[in-house]
Amino acid sequence: MSVRPVLTAVAICLALAGCNPTAPETEAPGIDLGDISTDAQGRCFARAAAPTSTSIVTELVEVLPEVRDANNVVTREAVFRNVTRPRTLRAGQGERFETVCPQIYTTAFVASLQRALIVRQAYTGQVNGLYDAVTASAVQRFQRPRGFDSPLLSATVARDLGVLALGRDPR
Repeated sequence: MSVRPVLTAVAICLALAGCNPTAPETEAPGIDLGDISTDAQGRCFARAAAPTSTSIVTELVEVLPEVRDANNVVTREAVFRNVTRPRTLRAGQGERFETVCPQIYTTAFVASLQRALIVRQAYTGQVNGLYDAVTASAVQRFQRPRGFDSPLLSATVARDLGVLALGRDPR
């Protein structure tokens, strides 16, 4: 028996093993979808980052504590200093927007999203199908100018990127 037909058969089996259309998609590991709610029609919603306001506050901070002797008499007074720092407060909950539902975030979907962001020079990480911190940060930076300040992918932005199917026109 010749070696060539055996090698050909092995190559065909290996190629077919990677093309199993009935294999279930796996959910992308490492995904943090936060607070996503679903409405009666099955659409998913999240909230964008709340607007913030920053003010400068001054606090009196103890630098050195007082020192007392064995008779509980103060031998050295406490030392205090004024410290000025910014304080940021959230104003409200953030705007609600339609997002991609958790079951959509398969490894294949996230890899397509990563490729779409690479094409638009918004992502420089690996195409690994993981919705990790690098991918979430790229999504947030990309969609923030479009009005969605969130690491969760907006359904509108997903459709614009071409990674989420458009709904049918009811006409």
